Amino acid sequence: MTEKKKNCIKRNLQAYGFLTPFLVLVSLLYILPAILTVAMAFTDLDGAFIWEFAGLKNFRKIFRDPNTIIIIRNTILYVAITIGITICLQLFLATMTTYFIRDEKKGNFFKAIMMIPMITPTVVYSVLWIWLLDASENGVVNQLLNRFTGLGPVNWIAEYPFQVVIFAQVLTSVAYGMTIYSSAIKSIPENQFRAARVDGAGEWEIFKQIIIPNLKPHISFIILWESLGLLTNYTSILLITDGGPGIQTEVWALSAYHKAFGNQEYGYGAAISLLLIVVVALLMFVITIMPRRTKKEVTPNA
Repeated sequence: MTEKKKNCIKRNLQAYGFLTPFLVLVSLLYILPAILTVAMAFTDLDGAFIWEFAGLKNFRKIFRDPNTIIIIRNTILYVAITIGITICLQLFLATMTTYFIRDEKKGNFFKAIMMIPMITPTVVYSVLWIWLLDASENGVVNQLLNRFTGLGPVNWIAEYPFQVVIFAQVLTSVAYGMTIYSSAIKSIPENQFRAARVDGAGEWEIFKQIIIPNLKPHISFIILWESLGLLTNYTSILLITDGGPGIQTEVWALSAYHKAFGNQEYGYGAAISLLLIVVVALLMFVITIMPRRTKKEVTPNA
């Protein structure tokens, strides 16, 4: 064996030695629980913690549940509306603070303010919403409503639960995409803007013809990122409405939590989670793989 090959093997062994603790942790904390969840989905595991194979019983139960259609509809509306509003706000705020506000200090100050909801712990953030929208006349929003309009108190969370959870989620999501879009706008060559102005383009044309095309890859990434986050994260909904009133704000991930930890139907909850994993995997395939194939088909052969 040559000296060069010996050194190569030695470097590889050193690298594997450094990586081993992390691989062990990932395996114990992520891979093993994922395998157990898949196995659990095919059992009748409940509060007695008896593992009995049940085949496809849990999946049949999901599709026979009359609430399943409502929960799917809630999930689709929640994800679609939240992403639509979030993307538009992110683009607007990023353009305002980066393209129109040339003073970087002022732009960064505004971005720092928008970061507050994102870095606030979810429990604290949710409690603040419950306090602001308190149904009594002592609620902050109800006090303002009474002062300026003279109207009586409104039970905002009970009457507008879906709007509340969407608005609360949008505020926590805006800062991340806004930061990415701002960095992307800064990387656009100034010559493109100058050439557009020389040609007589207005600000709307510049935004539509220069800024948006340069941000398309970043928009695709944010859509994927936000979709995955919204499909799997239910904490704020759990704390603000707990899926209610009734099941008006019950989404798929929250349904898995309620079945598993509320009703102690761990096998049933695992089956719901497994279906969610399949949907997320398909979504990632559609968003990341399909555009590449379309681009290859459109690109003419050299």
